[in-house]
Amino acid sequence: MNIKPSVSIMCFSDNNGGMELDSIKLAELLNEACNVTLLCKNKSFIHQRLDSQSSIEYCPVKFSSRIFSISMLLSVRRELKARDINNVIFFGASELKTLYFSFFGLGLNVIVRHGTTKSHRKGGLVHRLVYSGVNYHVAISKHLLANVKTILPYYKNIQLRVIYPSFHVPEKSESTPEKDKTLKIVHVGRVVPGKGHRDAILACAVLYDKGVDFELFFYGSSEDEKYKEEILDLISGLTYKSKIFFSGHVDNVSEQLEKADIFLYPSYGEGFGNVFIEAMSNKLSVVTYNNTTFPEFIQMGFNFRMAVDGDIDSLSAKLLDAANCIDEEVSTFEENAALVGSLFRRDRERADWLSVLV
Repeated sequence: MNIKPSVSIMCFSDNNGGMELDSIKLAELLNEACNVTLLCKNKSFIHQRLDSQSSIEYCPVKFSSRIFSISMLLSVRRELKARDINNVIFFGASELKTLYFSFFGLGLNVIVRHGTTKSHRKGGLVHRLVYSGVNYHVAISKHLLANVKTILPYYKNIQLRVIYPSFHVPEKSESTPEKDKTLKIVHVGRVVPGKGHRDAILACAVLYDKGVDFELFFYGSSEDEKYKEEILDLISGLTYKSKIFFSGHVDNVSEQLEKADIFLYPSYGEGFGNVFIEAMSNKLSVVTYNNTTFPEFIQMGFNFRMAVDGDIDSLSAKLLDAANCIDEEVSTFEENAALVGSLFRRDRERADWLSVLV
């Protein structure tokens, strides 16, 4: 009889972004082949999401400090012992100072999953101690794996892996939604610095100047009101301000992408970019900057436009070219969508994760 691996996925974040959703998604993926428990912060977004709609086992943990928490240390250690856990997959960074002691002496296979770029080197004594207890660093892109090698303490016994996320391509109706003559441009992301809202807005000036009828829609929750006010002030002074819309958070991004023509995503710091893959699966023309993971997608075989990193003139030129070539590139968009289905399968991701579990 095959014994299923016992796995605790841990994410103690308060936020409601990609990392938090990815932790739930991975728990659901592995639950088909493992005994999975997801540990999260009490009353967090993850806790509320699991309370309302998940079939996986979960355990909310009460704590107040991310720097060091005795209550987290004891609660996590108690749960690991009670559930006879062998594998831990940790999403995050701050809580590892506490979790090192929760894990100490339990013989766990500790895996840290990396989904965002880190900027400050972790070379001090505390970080060297904390990361000495890690067995695997798993990054979701080659770009992030290179970042891990640069930023985090490295030990010969720690293994490094890239495991690309899977992506569920939703079934499309046979009839394609009818699009009007107005070019619909979409950006999806939290309204925070670094996601490229300003760059996207300014790049659209070229469309207005050339007489292209367009609308630019931003979808994503507002998490930095000061930043959003700055963006709205910028828009208020533009001649094409009536063509720009902030629609806030939407539950079904795919529905909005289906109606769009161009996905404009001049982000400065993507670790992977789930929404990029979603745009490709919806057969959109895509324009990004040449940074972080986007060259990696080119190497995989995707066909899209990359502007010079941070150069709005270059971004404008790529956007105008995309707008002028929409009708001619339908077959390219079809090929991109097919490639998503081929590369980002659930069975492939599950097999990759099972290969690092004990």
